[in-house]
Amino acid sequence: MSKFNETLTAIYAKNNKIFNKRNMQGGALALAMMLLFTGAYVNAPQEVSKTDVDVTPARTAGVFSAVSSMNLMAGDSSLVYASADVTVVAATTDQVEPDLDDEYDEWADKAMANVEDYLYIRSEANESSEAIAKLRKGDVATLVDVFDGWYEVESGNAHGFVSADYCVTGIEAYELAMDVCNTYATTDVAGLRIRSEASEDSKILKVVPQGTKLSVNSDAEAIDGWVAVTSGDETGYVKADFVQVDMVTGEAITLEEEAEAKAAAEEAARKAKEQAAAAAAANQAVIDSATDVSLVAAIIQIEAGNEPYEGQVAVGAVVMNRVRSGAYANSVGGVIFARGQFATSRMSSVIAKGPKASCVQAAQEAIAGSDPTGGLTHFRRAGSKEGLIIGNHVFY
Repeated sequence: MSKFNETLTAIYAKNNKIFNKRNMQGGALALAMMLLFTGAYVNAPQEVSKTDVDVTPARTAGVFSAVSSMNLMAGDSSLVYASADVTVVAATTDQVEPDLDDEYDEWADKAMANVEDYLYIRSEANESSEAIAKLRKGDVATLVDVFDGWYEVESGNAHGFVSADYCVTGIEAYELAMDVCNTYATTDVAGLRIRSEASEDSKILKVVPQGTKLSVNSDAEAIDGWVAVTSGDETGYVKADFVQVDMVTGEAITLEEEAEAKAAAEEAARKAKEQAAAAAAANQAVIDSATDVSLVAAIIQIEAGNEPYEGQVAVGAVVMNRVRSGAYANSVGGVIFARGQFATSRMSSVIAKGPKASCVQAAQEAIAGSDPTGGLTHFRRAGSKEGLIIGNHVFY
C-alpha cells in the first residue's frame, strides 16, 4: 500500500501544474475516490496542499463531479486524504442530461422578441447603432452572447444585437412560441380519422389522407394520447401516435431582404394588374363584337342552361321586357350588364365558345316577341317568392 501511495503522490506532483479547470475536476475526483476506497490515512502529515474547486457544469465523457473542498496532505511516503465533499453523476453521452424537459433543453439558447410587431436587430449593442434587421413576432433567434442589457443573436441571415428589455430566452421563449406560433399535426398514415371526442368510440368527423397538415387547436383540453386539431370547419381529435406535431417559427429578416421582398411584391402586383386589365379588355372586345342574339343567348345559358326550353325562352323574355319597359336601359347590353342584375362573369367565355343551340334559338324567339311570362321583368329560384313557376324559376 505504501508503494501505491508513493506512486500516486509522484504522479500528482508531476502533473498538478498543467491541470486546467476541467482536468482538475476530473483528476481531483479520481484521486478522491481512489483514496476513499484504499482508506489511506496517516497520523502525522508534514505538508498540506489544499485545493478548492469551484465546479460549473461541463461537458465530459463518463463522469461529472462536484467537489466542494479537498485537502491533500503528503508525508514522506504517503498521500493523505483529509476530507472531501463529493457528488457524482453518471453520464452516458458527452453532456450531462439537464433537469428540464427535452423541449425546454432545445430552447436553452433561443431568444424571441416579446413584441406585437418587430424588434430591430442592431449592428452594435446600443440604441444609436444602425438597425440591420427585424426580429418579428414569432421569429426565433439563437443566443450567441449576453452583454449588459443586450443579447447578441443570429437568425436567418441576420447577426447583431437586440435589447434584452424586449426579449425572452430559454423557457420563457419556448412558452411565448407556444402562444404566438402556429402548431401543425402532419398525418403519418393514410386514412386518419378525426373524431368528435378523444375516444375511438366517438363519431368520425372526417378521414384525411397521409401527409395532410392539420392545425393544432391549442385552446382545447389536452388529453393524453390525443391531439386536438382543426381541418376546414371541423374540429376534433386524432391519435397522437399517428401524427407528427411541429411548431412553425419564423426567422429574422434583414432590411435588405425586406426591401427586396417589397419590391418583388409590388412588381408582382403590377404584372397581375396589367394581366387583369388585358384580360378585361379582351373580354370587352368579345362582348362589344357580339350581336344582341349572342348576348341574350349567352345570358340564357348562364342563368337557365339546364332549364326546359320554355324556361330558357322565359329568361330571354325578361331581358327583352326590361328593354321595352322604359324603366331600364333601352338596349340589350345595357340591361344585361346593369350592376347586380345578371350573372355576367362568364359572358365573354360563353360568347367566345358559342352558346349552345337551344339557347340561341330561345334568344331569337324572345327577341322576336315570344314571352311565356306575360310581361314579367324578374325571376328567381323557385320557392323563394310567389309568382309564375316555369321550370325551376319563379317569374314575377
